[in-house]
Amino acid sequence: MRRPSRHTSPNKQRGVALMVMLVVMIMGIAAALIGSLTTTALKNEQQRKTAEALAQAKDALIGYAVKVQLSHSTACIPNCTRPGDLPCPDIDNDGSAESSCGNASGSTGQTTRIGRLPWRTLGLPDLRDGSGERLWYVVSNNFKNNYRTSCTSPGQTGCLNSDTVGTISVSARDGTRINDGSGSTGAVAIIIAPGDILKRQDGLQQDRSSIGINIASNYLDIATVGGNTEDNANFIDGSSSNGFIQGQIDDGNGNTIVNDQLLVISQENIIQPVQKRVAAEVRLCLEDYASNNLGRYPWATPLNDLGTYHDEHDQYFGRLSDNLDNTRSDSYVGWPIFSYTMDNDWGTGACNTHYNNTPSGWWINWKEMVFYGVARRFRPNDTTAPDFPSTCATPGNCLNVNSLNTPAKFVVIVAGKKLGNPDQALRNINKTNAFYYLEGGNENADQSGGYTFIQSSPSATFNDTLIYR
Repeated sequence: MRRPSRHTSPNKQRGVALMVMLVVMIMGIAAALIGSLTTTALKNEQQRKTAEALAQAKDALIGYAVKVQLSHSTACIPNCTRPGDLPCPDIDNDGSAESSCGNASGSTGQTTRIGRLPWRTLGLPDLRDGSGERLWYVVSNNFKNNYRTSCTSPGQTGCLNSDTVGTISVSARDGTRINDGSGSTGAVAIIIAPGDILKRQDGLQQDRSSIGINIASNYLDIATVGGNTEDNANFIDGSSSNGFIQGQIDDGNGNTIVNDQLLVISQENIIQPVQKRVAAEVRLCLEDYASNNLGRYPWATPLNDLGTYHDEHDQYFGRLSDNLDNTRSDSYVGWPIFSYTMDNDWGTGACNTHYNNTPSGWWINWKEMVFYGVARRFRPNDTTAPDFPSTCATPGNCLNVNSLNTPAKFVVIVAGKKLGNPDQALRNINKTNAFYYLEGGNENADQSGGYTFIQSSPSATFNDTLIYR
């Protein structure tokens, strides 16, 4: 019988070696793949956290601007709290907005309009981006809440309303200008996630120790793209060239030079919800007035009265009046009572647009932009208003919204920013023509008190905010 050899053949030895090498290669590839997946998953999680923090901050800032506390006080003019106000940044990293960030004109305090997000002031948790850093925040001079641009008469420069634009420039990664701070597309505010520490393109190694913790350049980056240098650590209000640039940007060697993630608050983002707040305040005033005046509403101010804002007999559509003398006179009751049944002012109660017949400080900003229509059957009179909506069964008795199936006692329309189509660019010199403010047919409202108005979502050709009762 032949005994087994004590020695493995060379071929078998080579086979075993190949198998070992193959196993090692597979293990290496698997380890690399797992490492890559882990890195990708980590990066995705960081991006998710950053995106969520930025979105939460944006919502909070818009909410702050919409929900500011208003009153009918005139004592604060011109520095009254206004719908649209945004807080100053947090400069010392305590989570609270600073008390001021420059004078009213913006000629001072430029560096204080960039800082960290004032998360305590906004009622937020201590938001962090995916790298664990607190968010930074930039505010336009036109929208900062202290010191505010002045507005002592409607339509003057400095009023915060639908025509107010942001003053901050923003560029895309390739240097393309997205928001022009010197024109009509300037950003109102920017929220920035600073990302990880890097060496800036200007050679500065970012230092986030206690020494450099409140220095913007230790968190925000700089880049030269398309021949223009943007330093996210500083900006100038109203400049088309000194603004911000979006990351991520890598240099020719694949090194990251900008990892700042920007989220812009545009004029549309903030003004459209603010318009709804303004409209709601006017509706409150009208309802409060009707509750004390036989369920009836005042006459409007003619469109050509931009001085006294005085109501006019049989004025079913126009602007909201300051003085209601003609409303009162049309409610006169003769013999044997000899009295008036309707008031000639807005009172001192729930209405925040006026104190009696004096416009409040915040309302001066908006009164030119707000239009009002009253239905025929709810016009000034000396008798109690008829039942609603049954009286609307007779055509022409009530206003209508979008269709005859939606009757209204009154409508309030807040004009949006100037549009290009229809061309409203000349609004400033055509203040008595509703065409330069309203769209969709609202600009053609007649004086019968039975017109059909349009309520619709904002678009490129329509931005009226309309509410009714």
